[in-house]
Amino acid sequence: MPAMLRLLRILLQSLLTTARARWKGGPARPTWGFQFEWIVAFLRQDFSESASWSYPELRRDLDARRYPRQALQRVTRRREQLAGVPAVWFTPRAAGPGAVLFLHGGSYIFGSVETSHAELAAALAEHSGVEVVGIDYRLAPEHPYPAALEDTLAVFDALVARGHEPSRIVVAGDSAGGNLALSLQLALRDRGSEQARAAVLYSPWVDLGASLPSCRRADAWDYGQTSFLLRHARDFAGERALDDPRVSPLFAELRGLAPLYVVLGGAERLVDEGRELTARARR
Repeated sequence: MPAMLRLLRILLQSLLTTARARWKGGPARPTWGFQFEWIVAFLRQDFSESASWSYPELRRDLDARRYPRQALQRVTRRREQLAGVPAVWFTPRAAGPGAVLFLHGGSYIFGSVETSHAELAAALAEHSGVEVVGIDYRLAPEHPYPAALEDTLAVFDALVARGHEPSRIVVAGDSAGGNLALSLQLALRDRGSEQARAAVLYSPWVDLGASLPSCRRADAWDYGQTSFLLRHARDFAGERALDDPRVSPLFAELRGLAPLYVVLGGAERLVDEGRELTARARR
């Protein structure tokens, strides 16, 4: 109950903050409607207040929240272990051939396909018309790089061993999951294996050092704050430099990759690295 009361307090405070700011100076961004700006204000305050929490405390709080369930009500879920990694299958009605391997975001620090990202995985299944398998790879700092990539490679290999042809698999991920999806394709290419048919990257976090302008510029309106991301990045990267291509695949050699589909928000903090990624991939 105290956690719910905290969220209700933030919701009301962010409502008042948004109404006051728009009354005085208009929308924070020209294209933002009131409800969207309210949501961003809520997330900014929520992230700011939780920045000092321990990672276990943050995970417990996020996992205990009530998330949307509209798409979840229209798919079936099945849990299993794939190559020793916890996995959930999201199956839409009349599922067609193929599969989506979904990798959740959360700075490699938090997030779960069971809680925070279940609705997104279910929506992918519903709208694609194929099964989506989401995995809960190991999280940092308890398991820094390359633990998450090792888990993802093992799951991909397990899917292929079950008869899922790589040409019928799409790998998808948001934020850190987008980083991981791209890193999976690079790892498959480098070991000489067939890649997934394509990778779909939602707001991919591919420059862990925040070297491009939009990350810091968006501190004025986006949620998360660059300082938070840099702390998460260091806890994930371990002893590796943040511009090491193994943890920041923006700087990897992209030649020979299967197709990429990159989704970005025009005002988000990761927009510059997403645009740079697409430019480098095209070259």
